[in-house]
Amino acid sequence: MTNKFNALLGIFDVGNVKFFFLVAKKNLKNLIILSILISLLILIVSLNLEKKYISNATIVIEPDDNKIVNIEEVYSIEAQSNRINNQMAILKSDEVQEYIVNDKKSSTKFKNLFAETEINFFQRIFSKPKNFDENHLKSILTKNFSVINIPRSDVLQLSFISSNPKISQLALVSIIDSYQRYEIDSKIKITNYANQKISERLNDLVAQMDVAQKKLSEYKKNQNLVDTGNVKELKIKEIQSISERILEAKKNYQEQQNDLLSIKVADGDVDALLAIKDLRSREEISNIKASLTANESNIQSLSLIYTDKHPKIIQANELNDSLTLQLKKILDENIQQKAFELSNLDNFIKLSEEELQNSTDELRIIEEKEAGMLKFSREVESSRKLYESFLQRVKETNEAQNLQVSKLKVIENPNLPTSPFSPRPSRNFIFAFIVSFFGLYSLLYYREMNSSVIKSPETIESLNIPQIGILPRVEKLKRGFHILQMFVEDGASSFSEAIRSSRAIIESKFEKNKSYMVTSSNPSEGKTTYAFNLSLSLEKSNKVLFIEADIRRPSVLNGFYQFDKEILGLGEIISGTIDINKAIFKVPGTELDIITSGEKRFDMSDIVNKEQIKKFLDVLKLDYDYVIVDSPPVQPVSDTLILTQAADYNLFVVRSEETRTVSFMSSIKKIQNVGAKINGIVINDLDTSKDSYYSYYYSYSPNYYYHKN
Repeated sequence: MTNKFNALLGIFDVGNVKFFFLVAKKNLKNLIILSILISLLILIVSLNLEKKYISNATIVIEPDDNKIVNIEEVYSIEAQSNRINNQMAILKSDEVQEYIVNDKKSSTKFKNLFAETEINFFQRIFSKPKNFDENHLKSILTKNFSVINIPRSDVLQLSFISSNPKISQLALVSIIDSYQRYEIDSKIKITNYANQKISERLNDLVAQMDVAQKKLSEYKKNQNLVDTGNVKELKIKEIQSISERILEAKKNYQEQQNDLLSIKVADGDVDALLAIKDLRSREEISNIKASLTANESNIQSLSLIYTDKHPKIIQANELNDSLTLQLKKILDENIQQKAFELSNLDNFIKLSEEELQNSTDELRIIEEKEAGMLKFSREVESSRKLYESFLQRVKETNEAQNLQVSKLKVIENPNLPTSPFSPRPSRNFIFAFIVSFFGLYSLLYYREMNSSVIKSPETIESLNIPQIGILPRVEKLKRGFHILQMFVEDGASSFSEAIRSSRAIIESKFEKNKSYMVTSSNPSEGKTTYAFNLSLSLEKSNKVLFIEADIRRPSVLNGFYQFDKEILGLGEIISGTIDINKAIFKVPGTELDIITSGEKRFDMSDIVNKEQIKKFLDVLKLDYDYVIVDSPPVQPVSDTLILTQAADYNLFVVRSEETRTVSFMSSIKKIQNVGAKINGIVINDLDTSKDSYYSYYYSYSPNYYYHKN
């Protein structure tokens, strides 16, 4: 849960959960006291506000089951689509209110109850007394009455709000009664009006029926029609029969064509001709074919007994030749007959198609005549049905005048409220306390983030980042001394002791042969002072290299120390002007190696990337125990975000009572957004005289003049 909340806060760049709790803990007493005072004020106001009572009722307005309600229903079947909305509008209408106002008994009850209603303190002061009259009663009924519809139902929920519970109940009872009276009176008026309009419409329909009947009769006379229904049916059957005959004839025609084609291909070959199904299946041909088959079997049997010269074999062969000639003759006759049949079929199909076309034309003429007759018949039938319908409506409206009842059903009667729903002092008190507490806290947190500065270590404890150094405030410096090399010039000072403590933490917590980047949110927060003094302290027992990585600004060290030759630095290394070894110099009087920023000025992020910087630092770590990188500040320069990704450890310096909380939080977030992390925080320029804890450890009282860097 904490991680999710931290992620949410990260979106808005407003800190984390622990910082939230730290601000709350710091101001908890004042927050509670102010919230209680505001809540008490709200409670006092709530106790003196006008009490409001609400009466509720539930009703159902059923749809009308009789067929006559208004004249619109005669012509429209969708007249009930907005029925519920219409009924809700009627409940709120002036007509219903008029029934209440004009009822003397009801008006008197309202007047007496208003006279009994107590007036609270605020009303006595800020409100003028109002005379009770019809307009005042109407105004109250309009403003305080509400009705809602339960979705997908005919159920309506009514409510009325008043300062007197009896008025709330009486108002709902009066509205329901008035609606029922209005509904019945309206129905009687509507049915009377409908009866009048329907009677007028009946007279028009009688005339229309006469005209339609005359038109139909005249049309039948002109077209010589009596009833075309059976003629049309017979003609349709005739067309169907002709169509079937044509289809069957076309089928036979195609078969005959196929057989004649096969006969042409056979070219007189008896066996090929007998392969045609139609020829083979004819009786006279099949009989001769059977006789030939039997005679051939007889010849084969005789050949086994007699020689070819034997009279029986000769006789059998003569019979076989005779049957063969007879078969050919019959085949020729059948072929000629098939050609004749094909010609007849072709003529039959043509005649049938002409007959079909004539029948179709006759049917079309019949349908055209029938369409004209049906048009007039429909007019007659429509007029007749309308006449019967309106005649039935006349009977129903006559009955409805004597049977009008309200369709409103009360499910829950208006209740008499026993307690006010508004105001609720206890709820208002709790709500005011919660809102004021969080509102005041938000203002305090905003002030803490945007106006406050980091004053003590407790302020940043919520970040769970180790504090690896707390540097005391240096009030004065001895003449000729500089804070940049305080560790060397005044080793007995409390500042130097703080550097030693920070060195001990770094040596125990972090590994050797690593790179350490030192940065801050903005300039002049002491990052260079800390980084250089830390390098001087580590140099006592380690091989240390100090790199001034702020290429965009002139070299602080180059201006502070007087070197005996031209100083080229990191800018020249990155641009490829010189080798690394030519840019390394010794700090006078120490064994500390340094690489200054050099003379070239450019945006580091435009020239190199994090992989190149990392390889550069990895090469230096082979020769040095500690590589200290003094980077530019996070907020104004983008170079630091590359360095944080390349360095092994990142140290962050904040200046007590000057580094703004919002700037610090934003810098941390920027570093985290590029996938890097802060491994340690150094608090610089802490006034230890205000804290007994730090005064105990920093017991020195140095007389130094303070100089920012």
